[in-house]
Amino acid sequence: MNPPKQFSLPPVHKLPALNLGLRPCAPSDWLDAPDAFGDDLMRTRQLAEKRHLIAEQKSKIYACLPDAQAAETEATAALTEHLHIYHQHSLPSQKTDSLLSVSARIPEDILIMLPTAKGSPNADWVLGAASLCFPSHWRLQDKMGKSIRAIHSPVPDFAEVLAQPVIRFFTNMQIGRISQRLNWSVQTEDKLHTPHHTPIKFTRRTANEWGNIIHIRIERQCFFKLPVTGAIIFSIRTSLAPLNKFQETPEFPHTVLQQTEKLSKAFYSYKNLSDTKEGLRIWIDKYMPQTT
Repeated sequence: MNPPKQFSLPPVHKLPALNLGLRPCAPSDWLDAPDAFGDDLMRTRQLAEKRHLIAEQKSKIYACLPDAQAAETEATAALTEHLHIYHQHSLPSQKTDSLLSVSARIPEDILIMLPTAKGSPNADWVLGAASLCFPSHWRLQDKMGKSIRAIHSPVPDFAEVLAQPVIRFFTNMQIGRISQRLNWSVQTEDKLHTPHHTPIKFTRRTANEWGNIIHIRIERQCFFKLPVTGAIIFSIRTSLAPLNKFQETPEFPHTVLQQTEKLSKAFYSYKNLSDTKEGLRIWIDKYMPQTT
């Protein structure tokens, strides 16, 4: 089976700020997924950057809590088997694979969420292990061992609106099914590894200059529950493209601009739009056909 060259992206206005937006995911579409924007070189870039980060910053991009070791072992075996079945990855001659080594072979980051009270309707979930090379303005060491609410504390209104639905979804997930959702943000640099936000000062620039600076970032997030430990594999496939990639199809960035106008002030800042809105508008004014 030949995988698609890219995923069909819904309009950004159908990716609301605080909505799970879950859809089923076929097993063959789960891992080693294509780039959302059809960039054939992005996978090669991501694997090369992963190798560099593992060599230079391993302690910052990989962690496993003692209580998560059994889940990491089960997750590693499940990921290895999946990649062998659906992507013809070779199996290791000995059981020496780790979460880090498996993640290094695919563009996705892999996180493991642990239930705090397995089988209980009151279970919460904590981040127990992760191989995270492409964070979007957060650091792994700040989130390890924390609950869903604590992890998402910087997200405006998350605790009140989305925390309980996420916990309920995790707790009620069926073994063997894969779910997926998309998340979006805007950033001002061509970087995948962005643990910190780098602000940019608005100055007079041409539309083309803004089109090289402003990037749209899409995260395809997938969830799979393990049968033995009950932990959840949380995979993140990051895609990144500059505005200028959309000069022939500016409707997608235009929906980004429209969506920004619906966000609360707090969420507007959280999505890193304060630095980019004027530049995005300048770019849209040039490349979006005007209706009369």
